[in-house]
Amino acid sequence: MRWVRHHGATRRGALKDLLAHVRLPLLDPVYFLEKVETDQLIQGCKDCLPLLQEARRYHILGTEVSSVRCRPRRYHCFPCSRSMELAEAIVVIGGCDRKGLLKLPFVDALHPESKQWKPLPNVPGCAKSEFAACTLKNDIYISGGHVASREVWMLSSQLNVWIRVARLQKGRWRHKMASLQGKIYAVGGYDGVYRLSSVECYDPFSNSWAAVAPLLEAVSSPAVASCLHKLYVIGGATEDGANTEKVQCYDPQGNTWSLLSPAPFCQRCINAVTLDHVIYVAGGLLSAVFSYDPRSDAWREAALLPGPLESCGVTVCSGKIHILGGQDENGEGSDKAFALDVAAGVMEPQPPLQRCTSYHGCVTILRSTCR
Repeated sequence: MRWVRHHGATRRGALKDLLAHVRLPLLDPVYFLEKVETDQLIQGCKDCLPLLQEARRYHILGTEVSSVRCRPRRYHCFPCSRSMELAEAIVVIGGCDRKGLLKLPFVDALHPESKQWKPLPNVPGCAKSEFAACTLKNDIYISGGHVASREVWMLSSQLNVWIRVARLQKGRWRHKMASLQGKIYAVGGYDGVYRLSSVECYDPFSNSWAAVAPLLEAVSSPAVASCLHKLYVIGGATEDGANTEKVQCYDPQGNTWSLLSPAPFCQRCINAVTLDHVIYVAGGLLSAVFSYDPRSDAWREAALLPGPLESCGVTVCSGKIHILGGQDENGEGSDKAFALDVAAGVMEPQPPLQRCTSYHGCVTILRSTCR
């Protein structure tokens, strides 16, 4: 800005091109509000408006905004004279052991480039299984973990500690959570007697949960993902021995649910992620990864798995879909991990988990690395 102002008459026209190279979304929100948005030169440049809007959206929605300016660049670490960067890391949270009996408290992060696992603070509270996990603005949230549990915890990426946040209104287990438009939705589940149709929405600004429109069909252990400003609930259990193939779609603008084209499978214990506006589903002892494109309301088989898995971790990291752990058809937990390169249609082996794990949480966040 000093360079532009030095010869404002001739350099003002370059302002938009210069700002396009600045990671405005990654600025401290207070600095952005006080120093960038209020700058008279920037306010007077209409071409800068899309850059400001992008930064505002990121401050509200976090990683739901996709842009090169939302990805940190490498910087230098002066104390150790090595290259530092914020990079995507896969985080595996809790879960069950090989036999599915022991509930694990461990939380581990994997940086795919270094292929090294590093421990994070253990899961707080009592032992948990089949809990829900998601991220919002680079913090990790988990909820549930046993029948009628209302507990919700947040792992702060800045403080590296677990913090208890507002409790759910309804105790639920075997439910799922997903972030959408800067809020978190807790969907369905099981209360020990019935499958649940209720859905709750968490507002981090007020630290409170509020009920929204219920599911059209109550389910537990479904796949849930947000995509193109809507929430998608895929499959799940409707009774002890019955599953559904229904796809239930929530529009937060109208607080309404609708049914879309059914999935080509009828399973529970599945998980879903979104990559490039397409939803990918794995688990449920399926032998393949399936994809769903909301724009065409169409399903297809994306890739074959080396073997059927259920209750596996699924997350997107470095532009690939990572599938970690889970149980095989014999009920044995696995420590294997794979990455699906969607563009190439190739399933690649990855470094194994620290231990055989199933029914775990699996998310991706940004963490500092030192090289």
